Amino acid sequence: MIEAVVYVARKLHWTLKEIGELTPKQFNEILEELQFQEAQERYRQDHNTASILAAIANTVPSKSHKSYKARDFIGKEPQREKERPLEELAEEKGIKLPKGG
Repeated sequence: MIEAVVYVARKLHWTLKEIGELTPKQFNEILEELQFQEAQERYRQDHNTASILAAIANTVPSKSHKSYKARDFIGKEPQREKERPLEELAEEKGIKLPKGG
């Protein structure tokens, strides 16, 4: 947990007092958003490198005459995780929720 607090403080230049004023839900949402945005940024950088690799690969003659694209060298773009219902998450973890009435 301390690593996450330090990570948020470093990325957002917030004090520990400012972070301490967040609810756990707010903190988690901020942390997830920071991680998603960094993954997006890394993907864009990796895509640029993959484009260069594709251009180089396309200059080498081959029998298949395949034209390479950046996506041949890189994985899929990061996607946001979809929110899942509490019941589904509990079932996945083997937790029995109390029946609402």
